[in-house]
Amino acid sequence: MRTALAAMGVTLGGLLSACLASAPVAPAVPSEGVTPAGPFVEDARTLFEGCVPIPDSAMSRTYRCGSLSVWLHEQPGRSEAQAVDSGRARVQARLGSRLTEARGELPLGGQPHPSLRFERCSGENACTVGGYVTAVMPSAGHVRQLGCVARDDVRAGLGRCLELFAYLATRGNPEGDTLSPSALVMPPRFPWRVLFVPEGCEVADSTTRAGRIRCDASTFSWSIFRPVAPGAGQVERWRDRSAEELRDALPGAGPVEVLDCYVEGQATRCVRFTAPAQEGGGEVQVWTGGVNYKGWGLFAACSLPAGALFPFPTTCNGVFAPR
Repeated sequence: MRTALAAMGVTLGGLLSACLASAPVAPAVPSEGVTPAGPFVEDARTLFEGCVPIPDSAMSRTYRCGSLSVWLHEQPGRSEAQAVDSGRARVQARLGSRLTEARGELPLGGQPHPSLRFERCSGENACTVGGYVTAVMPSAGHVRQLGCVARDDVRAGLGRCLELFAYLATRGNPEGDTLSPSALVMPPRFPWRVLFVPEGCEVADSTTRAGRIRCDASTFSWSIFRPVAPGAGQVERWRDRSAEELRDALPGAGPVEVLDCYVEGQATRCVRFTAPAQEGGGEVQVWTGGVNYKGWGLFAACSLPAGALFPFPTTCNGVFAPR
């Protein structure tokens, strides 16, 4: 089950009150680089406009840009060829092994780098999915894996992949955060409160803008941005893009349901779906939702066993409640 949960990344009647009562007050999350277009540094905002960050790990980031997903994963100690091979395994875990593959090189940062191009096409030569995996070495001993999966208009998507790669290869994380376990913000927090990490769980990622708490049977992840753009729709688009990425990362995920729920005490609509648990059998259910919390956009996702009874597990910090 942990494998399936790891692919993802309200007040419940006092569920967490005992755990949080003595927690220190969290300082405000810095808003540098956070715009209505996304939490990106200035030189990345135009290129990454419309992309939604998905909490991943302390060493990696994934972005959902419409029907396209792109990621970077810092992998010190590996060679570029090894990073491409591990990226290939990631693609196959997501899309299956029935892909047409071609190895070659991509020119990034003025140098050729090993790459793998993959696609899935029908007998009529209409491709439904395609993408690249490559790796660069921005400094000695420091390898950065890059990957991209394009759907729908695959040809145009592949061009966008290469545009994003050109930035990521040389400049790294477009949010400006350092991708390293040493950069984790501890304890994990929202701008308005500290989060609780249950015993036996791990903080897989924690920055001023995103994070993931992972346990054996549940996972909680979140993203925060500011300011929220005037008018309706921004938070919902953030929620829907994030839910799409989570579903694509869990092979065999079922259709989505849109349900009434509470997120951080606010009435809203959540997206829920189920997916097979890849270890131990059974299924997991994933809830995602977003709200405007006093000017902060909050996206959150909570995964738990499909047959679990409510309330939500402590891992999810009381953020979700059904209504």
